[in-house]
Amino acid sequence: MSKQPPSPERPPLFSLVNLGCPKNTVDSEGLLAGMALAGFAFVEDPLEADVCIVNTCGFLDASRREAEDAIAAIAAARDAAGVDRPAIVAVGCAVERAGGDASLGGVLASADLCAGFADYPRLPDICRGLVRARRAAGYAGPRRLPAAYLSWLGEPRMRIGSPWSAYLKLGEGCSNCCAYCSIPLIRGRRASRPARAILDEALRLAGSGVRELTLIAQDTTAWGLDAMPPPHSPAAARWRAPAAAPFAALLRDLLAELPERGIWLRVLYAHPRHLDGAILDALVSDPRVCPYLDLPLQHVNDRVLRLMGRGYGRDRVDRLLADLRARWPGVAIRSTFIVGHPGETPGAYRELLDFVRAGAIDHLGVFAWSPEPGTRSVALDPSAARRVSPRLAAARRDELMRAQATASRRLLRARVGTATSFLPEAWRRGAWHGRTPWQAPDGIDGGTAVPAPESALRPGKIVPVRIVSSTTYDLKAALL
Repeated sequence: MSKQPPSPERPPLFSLVNLGCPKNTVDSEGLLAGMALAGFAFVEDPLEADVCIVNTCGFLDASRREAEDAIAAIAAARDAAGVDRPAIVAVGCAVERAGGDASLGGVLASADLCAGFADYPRLPDICRGLVRARRAAGYAGPRRLPAAYLSWLGEPRMRIGSPWSAYLKLGEGCSNCCAYCSIPLIRGRRASRPARAILDEALRLAGSGVRELTLIAQDTTAWGLDAMPPPHSPAAARWRAPAAAPFAALLRDLLAELPERGIWLRVLYAHPRHLDGAILDALVSDPRVCPYLDLPLQHVNDRVLRLMGRGYGRDRVDRLLADLRARWPGVAIRSTFIVGHPGETPGAYRELLDFVRAGAIDHLGVFAWSPEPGTRSVALDPSAARRVSPRLAAARRDELMRAQATASRRLLRARVGTATSFLPEAWRRGAWHGRTPWQAPDGIDGGTAVPAPESALRPGKIVPVRIVSSTTYDLKAALL
């Protein structure tokens, strides 16, 4: 492999490794576009680049280990080749997390430079300086989201993945401060993007051929609440609440401005505490909104939910799910659960297991609790909230996922014979593969296959189908 130094005859080369959740993907797309517009040329192989950007996740210990391994692997390959590039620039959540907790700095030890959210608008200049100087520099990232970051989100993106599906970030940070969660330590308090900026980006994406817009934030249904004064402040007496919850109004505005046909709108990360009647009215008001909702419940036992600081109990969960299914026929509900949280007794876990076995959730992800430094869960009094061993937590996670597999087979079998729509994405081995409205992007909920000639469909063009068979996580359909 030839490793020529940068010269006036060619632009500097950069590569990007994207880790973590869809919110990181949106950031990576913006970074890709910013680097390209600044004159950098993208290459896939980090070892061919002058600088490699690694967008890290810092939410859990496992995700920080993934970031550490990715950065170390690039550094080791560089050293083995006996060259001094690429320079490795770590960005993202692990950087912010380490900035607030010195004990986590080892995760980024192999990076040449760490850049926080405040540096995203000037990251091309930082990388150009690295390319010129061939030297490392240190960075102490801010612990709160800088105001410039929200403006930067409106800049162009070089999107990753399907041309027909895009994530639309409504804001950053989170003010729920759940006991187990490090997101406020990484991304700061909730900060909503202006409605006009969101609407403009949605129109640009739809105009570029995107047919599925997935709305994301740490807490999507809390969009706009940070603009309201605290309920007991002097300003609250002068403030007049809108006719609908802020997110409900935003959703209706999006539907009013987007094309009337041939497009899907999907909502992820709807905190149960903020999902009210006005939002549900907006969700069910238009067939362009996919009958799908990501509702991170985290648990169903009252005591565990209190220890987690979720702000609701089992009664709220049951009433909300019943209301959703009654008012939104055919809705697919995705959720996440945490097992092994301090205070999760055998009885509390059995309650959760019975809930999953009953088929309350269509799509499920399960995580074992991780003792995140600086979170309240770590500091819980052991006498009041005894810790579950990592081995037992892992066993509970695996058992819960086996129960979900059984429930999923039953729930998908019930969809056989149903007419729905289908977003084709790729043709292979005699069938088009894609998704129904009940399945989110990136394969997290399985997929759907439609046997048909390659000429029968066009990728990205939504068509009607009927479900003809199912497996544990996937569907098969026929064209109508």
